[in-house]
Amino acid sequence: MTILSLPGSPAFASSQFGLVSNTQTFISPLSGQSQSIERPGARWRADYTLPPMKRAQAAVWQALLLQLRGGAGRFYGYDPDARTPRGTALASSTSSRNEIRNGDAVGAVAGVVGSGGSAPTNWSFGPANGLTREVVGSGTEAGISYVEVRFYGTPTAAYASLSFESVSQIAVAEGESWTGSFSYRLSAGSISNIVAVQQRVEQNQSNGTFISNAYNSVGTVDATWRRTSFTRTITDTTPDTARLRPALYLSLTIGQPIDITLRVGAVQFEKLSAASIYMPTSGTARSRSSGARIDGAVQGTAQGGTQLASWNWQPAQSALLRAGDYIAYDTSSGRSLHLLTADAASDGNGRALLQVEPPLRSAPADNAQLVLTPASCIMALVEDSISWQSDAQGIVKLSFAAEERF
Repeated sequence: MTILSLPGSPAFASSQFGLVSNTQTFISPLSGQSQSIERPGARWRADYTLPPMKRAQAAVWQALLLQLRGGAGRFYGYDPDARTPRGTALASSTSSRNEIRNGDAVGAVAGVVGSGGSAPTNWSFGPANGLTREVVGSGTEAGISYVEVRFYGTPTAAYASLSFESVSQIAVAEGESWTGSFSYRLSAGSISNIVAVQQRVEQNQSNGTFISNAYNSVGTVDATWRRTSFTRTITDTTPDTARLRPALYLSLTIGQPIDITLRVGAVQFEKLSAASIYMPTSGTARSRSSGARIDGAVQGTAQGGTQLASWNWQPAQSALLRAGDYIAYDTSSGRSLHLLTADAASDGNGRALLQVEPPLRSAPADNAQLVLTPASCIMALVEDSISWQSDAQGIVKLSFAAEERF
């Protein structure tokens, strides 16, 4: 069935838009006490009134309403007084793809490496070089899914490393620019005797044979979450570079003991000349389409209740969406429309947890696009008959009622 869109003009003169909940109340005939239960099936309801129109303006609306054939047809209905969000959610973006399959650092096993501990899935520690490497744990902090790693002891070589991908995973070509980025903070220990905390980009042949490394200092290392990025343009390597692998790299002095614990997460590696908003990954690479603006997307599956995890927003927006703003998304059973019941902010990685009503009717797919302008639902006419008034001057008056269908 084709779902029609309402004409853009003229704007409605007035409207009444709201939610009809599905409840049932039982009253005891003996005590008079009541008990109410809430059932699934809350629906949006709208009463639309158009301004007086000339025949040419009215014809567009008349045609649409007749195409709906009473309650048989469907159209995208919305709250005319909230066509766009009041927050700062609308922003521009470019297309990109995070080639790190596990940027969220999931799958790590706590413990000393070599004695039960292991790096996150698809990640790997470099040689011990006299150090003990330990996975302290993992978790989520400040919206960042992280792994916590400790390096301690007296190094017998001038480095320690934690690679974010396998050596042959990320295919590249000469002349391309690639940017790696990740979030980090110091959680214990210190940077004493550490020459530098760096991001390393390892260049390899297609079969994984090493060619060279490039390094960039991450900057300040303290207890505050920070984000670092490093762009590498591949030029004139012999043999040609065909694979890249980014890593956390500690530059050390042989014989000088160290003890440092870092939290690392939100790892991204993309074919761009500058870092873009983090695209969360926990098993496969992830792409983001280009467009005139950034609309958020659903993050994760099996969501329910009155909270919706989302991502792909402009980072660090304290007023991303306001209470009373609407969001919508498409599912296999139709489009769901929800109103925010609290202001929403995005964290430093462009993620936001949205508080919404009504509760999620069906779980949206991971990465489903959120519709903002206007956020709408699928509606049908309440009445099978449609009519309009007109006077001797050819002025047409028209109104209609509609209810959500799913």
